[in-house]
Amino acid sequence: MEHVAFPTLGAIAKKTILRADLSMSVNEAAKLMNEKGLSSIVFEQGQDRFIFSVEDLLRFVHAEGNGRQALRELYVPTLYCMNESQRVLAALEYLEQRGLRYLGVTNEDNTLVGIISYSDILTSIDPVVLMERKSIGDLISRSAPVTFTADWILEDVVHHLKKMEDSIVVVEEGKPIGIVTTTDVFGVLASGREMLSPLAHYMTSPVFTMPDHSSISDALLQLKMHAIKRIVVVDEKGKLVGVATQSELVGFAYGSWVNILRSHTAELHELVGMLQEKTRNLEMLTVTDTLTGLGNRRLLHKHMMEEIERMRRYGSAPFSLVIVDIDLFKSVNDQFGHLVGDEVLKAIAAEIDHLVRKTDTAVRWGGEEFAVLLSNTPLAAAAALTDRLRGIIEQLSFADGAKVTISAGVGEFVSKEDEATFFQRVDRALYTAKANGRNQVKVDLGW
Repeated sequence: MEHVAFPTLGAIAKKTILRADLSMSVNEAAKLMNEKGLSSIVFEQGQDRFIFSVEDLLRFVHAEGNGRQALRELYVPTLYCMNESQRVLAALEYLEQRGLRYLGVTNEDNTLVGIISYSDILTSIDPVVLMERKSIGDLISRSAPVTFTADWILEDVVHHLKKMEDSIVVVEEGKPIGIVTTTDVFGVLASGREMLSPLAHYMTSPVFTMPDHSSISDALLQLKMHAIKRIVVVDEKGKLVGVATQSELVGFAYGSWVNILRSHTAELHELVGMLQEKTRNLEMLTVTDTLTGLGNRRLLHKHMMEEIERMRRYGSAPFSLVIVDIDLFKSVNDQFGHLVGDEVLKAIAAEIDHLVRKTDTAVRWGGEEFAVLLSNTPLAAAAALTDRLRGIIEQLSFADGAKVTISAGVGEFVSKEDEATFFQRVDRALYTAKANGRNQVKVDLGW
């Protein structure tokens, strides 16, 4: 007996395929996708198939490419295909193993009959099968939403939007009043409009929200019902708690999914193992920066709260925070290219990781900024370690002769302040270092 939770690819594939020629420019491709309401365009040359998607367009924009450039001059990804009779779990495994977002669906004659995306697979699975009754609040603590007020200029924050599920939540006094999604930015790009207006000009308002006590099953059903890729979660006062994306919701549900699959061991034994590995990978990804391998903001916040609790409860030794910023990093990307820029980020991350202890927490704070939580470390020791790091970075050399320096702010936590106030103090010290000529460490002496 077939399990209805696992349909075939032919049953869920989008049968409308947008086809074009690689001589088309990036701007023309964007306009065509926008007009047809599709997120990808397919090119066929003999037996070879290629696909250009909204994600590819965003990467092109972030790299500041020329929209008049022909697609044949770019790297356009190959469109890999599977037969329409295959099940969604086999397709999910295929996409995961290769890091793909799209898959072509073919018939017995190897004719392309449809396109399926990672999101299509996730939404095709019955939420009742995926999830028991679990609160969305169990998940949202993992999510760090990107938020700005409505007066921010879109061009200044668009780099936060890279994947289809990414979004910027526009807030006023902590409450969500609008949302800007990757799809919104795609519409702006495709129409040729500039991104120089405030977010209020582009945002969708009002925002669809769900309370944090809602079940994950309900959240998944709302995603399907409203054809959206994220849920904005609020508390009982309407204040923003976080954003739960489609991938995060389903990823959180994998544990329950694995239990269901165990009842089909004879048929799905290998897939159970794959999903268990996926669960472990998702847990790691929630606290890890993929480029540098350091932790991310979620990890720093978690350990910061633990340090504050320890200090207040037991009156134990103080801890310190370091915020590091690479000086004039934009000029590195402009002069040497983003690949060299990435190598600089990874090299500095490696030096930080080498210097700190296992009890410390080093994270990539965002962009070219890093933060280090130094447990049981007074201010003087933290400043000395940071200046040592500054000297090491100053001596490094990179491809094409690129060199960089860092500026840093250092502070010691005071038990009467909160996390936000502490960060502000250290951040002010960092900007003092940059304002005073860069390549230096500034210490904040406390309240």
